[in-house]
Amino acid sequence: MNRERVIELLKEFDEINGVSGNEEAVAATLAKYLDPVTDRSFTDILGNAVFVKEGKNPEKKIMLTAHMDEIGFMVCDFTDDGFVTILPVGFHNPNVLVNQVMTIHTDDGPVYGVTGGGKPIHQSIGKESAGFSFADIQIDVGAETPEEARAMGIKEGDLVNIEKPVHVLNGKYFSGKAVDNRSSCVSMILLMEALKDVELEASIYACGTVQEELGLKGASALVRRIDPDVALCIDVGLATEHGEINPSAGRAYAGKGPMIELFDWTPSSCSGIMVPRKMVKELTRIAEEGNIPYQRSAVLSCGTDACAMIYNNTGVLTGGISIPEKYIHTTIGVISIDDVINTAKLGEAFVREQKLV
Repeated sequence: MNRERVIELLKEFDEINGVSGNEEAVAATLAKYLDPVTDRSFTDILGNAVFVKEGKNPEKKIMLTAHMDEIGFMVCDFTDDGFVTILPVGFHNPNVLVNQVMTIHTDDGPVYGVTGGGKPIHQSIGKESAGFSFADIQIDVGAETPEEARAMGIKEGDLVNIEKPVHVLNGKYFSGKAVDNRSSCVSMILLMEALKDVELEASIYACGTVQEELGLKGASALVRRIDPDVALCIDVGLATEHGEINPSAGRAYAGKGPMIELFDWTPSSCSGIMVPRKMVKELTRIAEEGNIPYQRSAVLSCGTDACAMIYNNTGVLTGGISIPEKYIHTTIGVISIDDVINTAKLGEAFVREQKLV
């Protein structure tokens, strides 16, 4: 798993715009890499992309997921003076959205704008973003009336991305707008490439899922269709940023290995997952025997596709491994390149040694 190639893959996937509900370009890029190492593929009505490596016993199925979507926005309305108002697609902190460059994806092509908000900094130092909400976030596209904005091709329902260039930090970390969850898409590619010439007992369903950021929608539907025996979710997780205790999450650090999921529960909705102990023990055993660095993750109010897959039919033996991400669900994310590689190694070893099916 060559580091330079991993960096190029991370760049390629992060630069794709794929807000929830608009993942087609991500799916096409996944197909470019996964079609050559699998036996067949299909998509469903929601846009989930599935790549199947047939096993000796096709009745046995292992489902892998990495969600393809990223958080973003949707055009909602126009102010009388030509600004564009937006709704969040996925969870955002509006306080970090001021003074960002935005791309509105219209049928006629991209339209660029910037988010303003607050008084000039000289007049409001320390208060420039206090108490912001989405009611305060508007995109300035250079129009002066709603009609002028519409004439640019903008309409209600157009999806919007924050524009952020990708960067490699100190040769070890990768930053981008969509590392949640394109970094896991890259890990899934590396995992499946490593299994290309390996004969397996079970069939492997490598799935790029849609609309995870809107409540695990794609995985919820797809798991019913595939009906796997075992499922493994690959996602990002909460990395500790400054070493402090977080009462709602255990400490895990970027660069110290993938996180093996233990527990993820959202008290407000009572949704979540208590990962079966034998799944945790198996992932831990494989990591330790393979000298793959790992961490453990217990968290409140996060949520991954694993929370949806475990409850299919009579239940699916489900686990999760996560790439620690700093600054999650802001305008930029940072992950370790080595964590992407080690996540792939752990997932590949889990599939190769599968004893739970």
